[in-house]
Amino acid sequence: MWEKFEGDRNKNGIIVEDGRMIDITDPKWGHPDGRDFWDLDPKLNEGTAMLYSPSVPQEEKLAAGNARQASYMEQWWSTEHTCDVEKFEVPGCEEEPDTPVEVWVVKPKNLKKRKNRVLFYVVGGGLTGLNPNAYPIERMCEEHKCVGIVPIYRLSWQAQYPAAINDLHAAYKWMYNNADELGIHNDKVVISGSSTGGHLGLAAAFRLKRYGYSPRGIVVVSAQTDDREKDGDSLYTGMWDAVEQHDGLYNWLGRNFASNRVGPEALPNHATVEDCIGFPPTFMYQSEMDPDILQNVEFYTKLLKAHSFVEYHVYGGAHHSNGIWAVIKNCGEPNEYSTRASISFESNIEDCFKYDLRRPWVVEDYKAAFKKKFGE
Repeated sequence: MWEKFEGDRNKNGIIVEDGRMIDITDPKWGHPDGRDFWDLDPKLNEGTAMLYSPSVPQEEKLAAGNARQASYMEQWWSTEHTCDVEKFEVPGCEEEPDTPVEVWVVKPKNLKKRKNRVLFYVVGGGLTGLNPNAYPIERMCEEHKCVGIVPIYRLSWQAQYPAAINDLHAAYKWMYNNADELGIHNDKVVISGSSTGGHLGLAAAFRLKRYGYSPRGIVVVSAQTDDREKDGDSLYTGMWDAVEQHDGLYNWLGRNFASNRVGPEALPNHATVEDCIGFPPTFMYQSEMDPDILQNVEFYTKLLKAHSFVEYHVYGGAHHSNGIWAVIKNCGEPNEYSTRASISFESNIEDCFKYDLRRPWVVEDYKAAFKKKFGE
């Protein structure tokens, strides 16, 4: 038997039988240009793992989580910023109106006085940590000449699903309704995020679609799209693998975990093809060894079948925390391989700003076909 972590956690932890997962922590599995960031010790993630472990009491999670979040925020606000960053407290969304949300507005100093385009950036962190220092938010806003909207959503040890989606919904609604005051163009909004940021960005887009909002596009990296593992899925052990993703989503969803009773507002691949009709233009980036890689392929296929504009990029010889994302995340040293990935990623964000890739006629075509088949 193989266990993810040693110690007390495994008294009630996940057991993985021999042969069920492949240990590919050896750099030989990596792309030659990314091997320098391959041999991460999985124990580096133990601090995160305790925040979603079912065997850790909730009081311990709250204390540890609050302490870690306080250090992240202290670092963020004590750092010299290249952009102007302002904090707002905004009203909750329709589904949780009495719960306000903290939202940051990031404005590059060289912005022109006009209605600027928007990068709605969702910070990742396994639903257990929200560390803005780990992502180049200001650099991205400066390079794309846009305003950044950064929601500070609730984490799994603070409140389970749908709390985080409600918070993103509230932030988007506030941004949309206050476009003039913020100096933004509310029809030129691109949602982006990495890991959990990608997961929540895609899931929130289904919520926004239900309320009539239509972002310009979505560009995400290594998003989690499903909690229902398949045979052949989740094959490897390492940093943020199938075990950690299982526990992270289990902690967030509770009794809804691996259930068909929650839809794409929880996990994007819970969507049907019909749910995907009218979905915003989407660009997905994935590592070969992401734990739900096959689920992501399935979600991409659903978007294709729904005739959404969609691109899917998979990088071989890379895992979830690999240095290939060193330019997109603030991790590792950039190299030729990671720079190539970044150029493509950044160009897709620019495509969403420059072109309207949405396809409203698809929705109308489906409505007409439905009416023809079933009548009024």
